[in-house]
Amino acid sequence: MIGRTLGRVHEVLRDVSLGDADRFHWVDVQAAHLALRPWVRPAVAAAVAAYEALDPSALSWGLLHTDPAPEAFLLDYLTGICGLIDWSVAISGPLLYDLASAVMYVGGPQRAECLIEAYLACRTVSRAEVKHGLLTMLRFRWAVQADYFTRRLATGDLTGFASNAGNEKGLQNARQKLNLPTA
Repeated sequence: MIGRTLGRVHEVLRDVSLGDADRFHWVDVQAAHLALRPWVRPAVAAAVAAYEALDPSALSWGLLHTDPAPEAFLLDYLTGICGLIDWSVAISGPLLYDLASAVMYVGGPQRAECLIEAYLACRTVSRAEVKHGLLTMLRFRWAVQADYFTRRLATGDLTGFASNAGNEKGLQNARQKLNLPTA
């Protein structure tokens, strides 16, 4: 359902332009908060470089949700229609970013095979583009997580958490997915 809904949304909104929407990407590899842990800046910079090496202009672009977590997909059980809510940070960018985000949330490419196939069935992006760029974009998405949780730790942002333990866990998850040693 997530893959099909995301694919349909991307298809419908592909040519929609929001004049005041930001353009992808927002990660500043020189940001001060990335110095919070010695591994963060190099890992984020490497993921950004890998994304840029994909030649972003060659990717399919459109309006992105930017955070299509499972809880953002709402199913109307009476009609069977699924929608995607919370477009407050929508931006123009490569559609693979939203797909990588959805894949991240469901546990990675191996656990997301059905989601990816359902997305591809909408024919919004080609199978070749997904094969070429999804893993790199997934790595970039984990770098975004590292950036996000490092910023939260640096600023003391506890929104949604009772303590910094949630931010630390998010940062450790990013480190693990970026395949960095924990010691």
